[in-house]
Amino acid sequence: MTDESQSNNSDEEEFDPVTDPRDWSAAETELACFALARSKGKQLVKIINTKKPPMPIICIFEDYPE
Repeated sequence: MTDESQSNNSDEEEFDPVTDPRDWSAAETELACFALARSKGKQLVKIINTKKPPMPIICIFEDYPE
C-alpha cells in the first residue's frame, strides 16, 4: 500500500457534487454547517473539507428520525 491509500480519513474524502446522492451544501466554515442544518431543519451527519476555495467545506445532511 502507498501512503496515499493509507491516508483516507474523512477530512480528505473525495466529493463529487454531480454523483453524490446525499443532501449537501457548501460552506466557508464548519460552523456554517451547523447553521445550515438548523435552517434546513435537518441533522448534520458529516463535514468534508475539500480544501478547494471559495467554499471548501461540504456539509452532509439527513432528515431527523421520526
